[in-house]
Amino acid sequence: MPKGPGRTRPLGIATVKDRIAQAAVKLVLEPIFEREFLPCSFGFRPGRSSKDALREGEGLLKGGYGWVVDLDFENYFDSIPKGPLLAQVAERVSDGPLLQLIQRFLDQEILDGVKRWTPITGTAQGSVRSPVLANLYLHPLDQLVSQAGYRIVRIADDALILCQTQAEAEAALALVQAWTARNGLQLHPDKTHIVHYGEPEQGVEFLGYRFTAGIRAVRPKSLMALKEKLRQQTGRTRSGRLSEYTKLF
Repeated sequence: MPKGPGRTRPLGIATVKDRIAQAAVKLVLEPIFEREFLPCSFGFRPGRSSKDALREGEGLLKGGYGWVVDLDFENYFDSIPKGPLLAQVAERVSDGPLLQLIQRFLDQEILDGVKRWTPITGTAQGSVRSPVLANLYLHPLDQLVSQAGYRIVRIADDALILCQTQAEAEAALALVQAWTARNGLQLHPDKTHIVHYGEPEQGVEFLGYRFTAGIRAVRPKSLMALKEKLRQQTGRTRSGRLSEYTKLF
């Protein structure tokens, strides 16, 4: 799928039989892990959504948590170490055949045209199993940050750590950097940064919105993407009143 100018993001789309099997595994794993996941995690969870994450983040910003660590995990889904991930699953699941099935899912070969290979790391984006496994691998980070006294709002690999002072934000970032290094992940060196919500020239971007000094607005990048989609769906030579087209929706 497109990911910016000239860039794409690979999606792992399993066959129908594999998707059914993965859905069955998800139905088994999800209730086990949901008992432990923290309220600060919003992505791909029952009864939670990106809107809930936006409300939580905006409430904290307006509540005095104006120093924000904007985290960007580089190629998160594709870089999760399979061994440690399976070890986390095994801490809660003792069924041998189920663990072997999850191992087989992670070791599935990828076919791209005439190319064929087995990934060394990661769980493919686009698969039924990946969201719950991706949340599981970042669950210890949620615990670490929360126990340190910081507020984190996370939806999958998109996360903000909200602090009340610059010193707290710098300490929180150092804490996350050390954790990612120990756990085989990387933070994007350019996109991971500290911003101050209270300064007009700075802003916090999260889930397609930009928060600046009390204002929430759709960020320009997301607006341009929407306009491009509309251009692709509508011809340039159509005529008539706008009301005629709004009846279609």
